[in-house]
Amino acid sequence: MIKKRISLPIVFGEKQKQRIEEALKNEWKFATVEMVKRNKEWYAHFTLKKTISFINKPETIVAIDIGEHNLATATKILINNPNKPIKGKFWKGAEIKKIRGLYSHIRRNLMRKRLLKEVKRLGGKERRKINQLLHIIANQIIDYAKQSSNPAIVMEDITHIREKFNKSRKLNKRFHSLPFRKLQKYIKYKALLNGIQVYYLQKNLVKNSSKTCRRWGHVAQVKGREINCPNCGLRYNRDLNACINIAHRLMRFMGWGSCEPPEPANEEIGAKPTLNAGSFAL
Repeated sequence: MIKKRISLPIVFGEKQKQRIEEALKNEWKFATVEMVKRNKEWYAHFTLKKTISFINKPETIVAIDIGEHNLATATKILINNPNKPIKGKFWKGAEIKKIRGLYSHIRRNLMRKRLLKEVKRLGGKERRKINQLLHIIANQIIDYAKQSSNPAIVMEDITHIREKFNKSRKLNKRFHSLPFRKLQKYIKYKALLNGIQVYYLQKNLVKNSSKTCRRWGHVAQVKGREINCPNCGLRYNRDLNACINIAHRLMRFMGWGSCEPPEPANEEIGAKPTLNAGSFAL
């Protein structure tokens, strides 16, 4: 066999072309290049690295709560004015649940017919659709964060969330079909790409965040999607309430400003930090 080096042209998408051009200007560093053959076509996978520096203290905390009803809920707290949370935003997971349910039904039918190759191919198609939706949600969350001055993002560390969830069979299936950790992963790398610091709070620091009254700190009653505090009468969306508590607990943990119980926000809707400077792969 005669070994010969050949040169082949590579076709890039617009975003990929931009990253390669930035790498050629030393804004990124080339790490690895992997060639993969799929459906009789060759693809080049480039891994790029970039060092990001963060400010020591952000001005805005963007707290994100991940859950089954609302896949993601976010609100903002200004460190210099922590008693007035900024109106939050919700991202539903209905479309992801719909895709999971549809492909689960198709997969069962294929398994009955023993069409294992079709089952495998179907899994790849389902995964690509879900990932696309997660990218869209993560991009919208980052755009929401970037509207604030010097933001930092905080989320709960949900590493073992699936192990501790044990409800009815129907609820278990619906809960476990949602890609919580992958969404957090996408949010993190997109945040780092935009120079936004990301913090994770351990479970003990966010305990009862959705049930604890954000105004006075009492554990409130939960009815449907609202908490109802028996001490101060606060009725509030439980997911937004969790976000506000998560933001305040990060501030207390990091020693950023005063986090006394806040006054009600003018709205009716509903740590484990990364290094201050570090590298990540794209």
